Amino acid sequence: MAATKVKKSDTGQGAGNGGGGFRGRLPDMPNVDNQSESSGSFGYLLVLVLFALVFVLVLPLVGMMYMDTMVVRREAKAQMEKTEKLRKQIEDERKKDDGKTGSQVGPH
Repeated sequence: MAATKVKKSDTGQGAGNGGGGFRGRLPDMPNVDNQSESSGSFGYLLVLVLFALVFVLVLPLVGMMYMDTMVVRREAKAQMEKTEKLRKQIEDERKKDDGKTGSQVGPH
């Protein structure tokens, strides 16, 4: 195969950008070869275990709180219905008492 010549404009090194493109302007990437492979995976494993513990402890607590709120809501509704029933009963008794005393003619 014949080698093809690459024009200077195709390499990204035009006359206006200093001949280096972006490579001359960006800082070098940090060298991360000094970290061992096991310490990185150990950190990920530790974070994973901590997240698992949080979910194992928090989800049942949230579930218990939800159930407790449902029980309290149901009890409050029952109490409200009972109170309404008693209020109506008292009003009916007052109407009866007013009807009895209003028809009787007492001394003036």
